[in-house]
Amino acid sequence: MDAIDILVNEHRHIERVMDVLERAVEYGRGGGDVSPVLFERAAHFLRTYVDGSHDAKEDEVFQAIISRGLPSSEGMLAALSAQHAVGRELAAELGAAVRAVTDGVMAREELYALAERYVRLHRGHTEAEEVRFFPMVRRLLSVDVMERVRAKFARIEAAHGPLADAADALELAFPLPIPTTRRTGSVRPHPWIGR
Repeated sequence: MDAIDILVNEHRHIERVMDVLERAVEYGRGGGDVSPVLFERAAHFLRTYVDGSHDAKEDEVFQAIISRGLPSSEGMLAALSAQHAVGRELAAELGAAVRAVTDGVMAREELYALAERYVRLHRGHTEAEEVRFFPMVRRLLSVDVMERVRAKFARIEAAHGPLADAADALELAFPLPIPTTRRTGSVRPHPWIGR
């Protein structure tokens, strides 16, 4: 597994958290009571594992590409770096919004809108990386450079812990709603209610 394979694999784990957020927003907007704890834990995941670990690993790839002559201030690299910055801001805003909703000074809809913005940003960012950026990286970086980048990934992950484990924990704490059963016609309660 090379450095790009690791990043793509992490995208799949982050996507599971995006699915949890998306379903929670949908349920909340449908009149369900979604605990702000879900969004608080998601904000922590975004700050610690997406920004602190995953984006830090991607930044190592960016640096390797820049060292090969790709300009950092324009084009795809600049756009992806800017999206990292926006994601960092949105994650911080999401955490602040949780506190504001809990304190009763912000409507839940504003919290839902922030979560939705983050999900859209992440999905667009992931697509841009996987469709355009990562194939370019594989063409431009030699195997030995990719191995050095991968070694840096290990140090980053050691500082934060495995992203996959954090996604598992969040997904298990707030599993996706179980659809209506054909036999009974009823919906099991959403597991994040009242947490």
